[in-house]
Amino acid sequence: MHTRLSASSRSVLADLSMVGICVVWGTSFAIVKSSVGDINPATFIAVRFAIASIIIWLIAGPRMKKLDRSTWTAGLFLAAPLVAGFLTQTHGLKVTTASKAGFITGMHVVFTPFLEYAFRRTKVLPHQAVGVAVAVAGLAMLTVRGLGRPSAGDLLVLACAFAFGLHIVLLGRYSPRHDGFLLSFTQMVWSTLLAALIAGRDMAQAASFTPDVAWSVLYLGATGTALAYLVQTIAQKYTSPMRTALIMQSEPVFAALFAWLLIGERMDAKQFAGAALILVGILVCQIGDVVRSREV
Repeated sequence: MHTRLSASSRSVLADLSMVGICVVWGTSFAIVKSSVGDINPATFIAVRFAIASIIIWLIAGPRMKKLDRSTWTAGLFLAAPLVAGFLTQTHGLKVTTASKAGFITGMHVVFTPFLEYAFRRTKVLPHQAVGVAVAVAGLAMLTVRGLGRPSAGDLLVLACAFAFGLHIVLLGRYSPRHDGFLLSFTQMVWSTLLAALIAGRDMAQAASFTPDVAWSVLYLGATGTALAYLVQTIAQKYTSPMRTALIMQSEPVFAALFAWLLIGERMDAKQFAGAALILVGILVCQIGDVVRSREV
């Protein structure tokens, strides 16, 4: 006997799945930092997305017969900001500090409501504004030790935040219209091609990956890319871009946790307080949405 989940239950499951992929992404920071080295970031990204493309193709199975031009077009529109975000973040980290980059990347939660309004005329509700403010304040406490004048790296990471915010909003637009597996597959394929085009001759570096780099890119391609973006694409059928952006603010919490567990980095009292504020911001948004849905 099959049971159909209510809209609210699907929304809760979607939110929980988004938290799950933030846990996965939280493990990736130390891996990327230790793996890329002198490798062209575009090469690393292209291989990562190529692995993800193959995995999603295998998972999708018979669904692949339903691929059409509109899904390929949507995938291209989604791949462009996705690749732009990965590239600008990676290059920006070379000329700015990790703490500043963490805060600036988190600014996608600020860009998202404005982009939502620009594309869909969706108003930012009061409880969402409060949740965003609390989460951004927490992210600042968790990652920032002082901000001076913006460097070229800061501006690159700011561009990354804008790109990720745009990707979230566009995914909110295209995800309900397309099969999640097929849309994820086209995103991954287009991202592979775009990154490979940018890498150019440096794609030859892929043939000389050390075993450690090869295992790292395989892990990231399978979990942090194929699984994560497949889950996000499907989850955003049932949750809003604004809530997605806010939930993603838990990523630096998990990143700090795994940095402590895997490489011995420790947080001070201020950073623990920031992590707590991020979770409070998420709860404010979630509880506000639940209360509002009961009133409507």
